[in-house]
Amino acid sequence: MKLLALNGSPHGKFGSCSYLIKCMFEECQKLGAETEEIRLFKQKINFCTGCGKCMSEGECVQKDDTKEIQDKMREADGIVLASPVWVLHVTGILKNFIDRCLPMGHRPGLQGKYAASLSAFAGIGDIEMVADYMLNFIVGQGAYSVGKVCAFTMDLKISKEDQEKARQLGRNMMDAYHAKKDPDWENKVFKREEFRHMKEFITTRKDFAKEDYKYWQEKGWLEEDMDR
Repeated sequence: MKLLALNGSPHGKFGSCSYLIKCMFEECQKLGAETEEIRLFKQKINFCTGCGKCMSEGECVQKDDTKEIQDKMREADGIVLASPVWVLHVTGILKNFIDRCLPMGHRPGLQGKYAASLSAFAGIGDIEMVADYMLNFIVGQGAYSVGKVCAFTMDLKISKEDQEKARQLGRNMMDAYHAKKDPDWENKVFKREEFRHMKEFITTRKDFAKEDYKYWQEKGWLEEDMDR
């Protein structure tokens, strides 16, 4: 199993998110997983300009590290997103990366993969919302959620309890992978309101969102009833 963590913290290996990833990955490595952590602050990730080329032509026109990271997500079996809570949300660099993943949201392709999120905060902001936001980003593309860990770090240290939660999350990830847990993604996700809206958008704007329409057409999703 290949596990990929995208870390939105700027604090590197000394940060709380890196430590949570370390706890989780150590457990996964014991069970035979290959792991990789990408620290987004070390990558070149440009802002999304909203040009829409990814919908009409299939790929973003910008040349930076975003596509390579997206390809690693597609190659991985499990994906972990991590971020501290900054001004009530994920860090800017992680939000920037997620914005650049618009084509992945329009053309979901992470079915059969497993998702988890890790977040840390010092008491300001809704950490549950931040962890759910990261998790929903991956789950919305077809991955199966194995859970999240939200850690309180007022003293910049991760409690033993939260360390164990991260390790347990790693065990849950490996258990789900080996059990081949793969729910009926289409029946589950296509009931979500945002996917019904996206289907309507892609159908009505097919002359613009050409690659999106082609992808959904190939998947057989356009023929289904909107109220499925």
